[in-house]
Amino acid sequence: MAKRAALAAETRRRIVNAAVALHAERGVLAAKPADIAVQANVALTTYYKHFPTIGDLVRACTTRGREVIPPPDLSALRALPPDPALRIEAMVRTLYQYYEAREPWLYAGRTEERHIPEVRPVMEGLRGVRDAFVRAALAGTGAGRQTVGVVTALVDFWAWRILRREVELTREEVIRSVTQAAKRVAGVGRPAHRPGRTARPRG
Repeated sequence: MAKRAALAAETRRRIVNAAVALHAERGVLAAKPADIAVQANVALTTYYKHFPTIGDLVRACTTRGREVIPPPDLSALRALPPDPALRIEAMVRTLYQYYEAREPWLYAGRTEERHIPEVRPVMEGLRGVRDAFVRAALAGTGAGRQTVGVVTALVDFWAWRILRREVELTREEVIRSVTQAAKRVAGVGRPAHRPGRTARPRG
């Protein structure tokens, strides 16, 4: 009995690993059950025995993905001193490093969530993580709705992908540029205004 359960668990693991790999390579929709079965070296009937619906497979792949690369941990940011400049930099670096590590799966999820209802909650959960990072980073700055919205756009997956894949900035260039932009938007790190020290026009 125990041996049979162990074999079933191993078969399931192979199917999940095959699906995760094909989702990264082709996307969720294009990774057909027959292709996943071939990749996992199992019969198609075995595949359906373990994963009768796409929802079952998506949930298993999501769990596996979180085991390999956990979502960003907000506790590290919250443990920083209440300095918005430090927190903004930590937010950008943490989220962008996660996007870098999970790019193929995040791209597939973001582009296909409209067509696969089972994927949408996963993407909504990750957007919730992003939003929580923004709130924690901007805490104490008095940031209003517009500022929060712009900073959220700056640290979204699509912003990262455009800067990395279309503009072709390096990892550190992207992190540095977006950190500076987010600080400017939030009004963090600006020189203090000194009364009576206005610049005189030249000429």
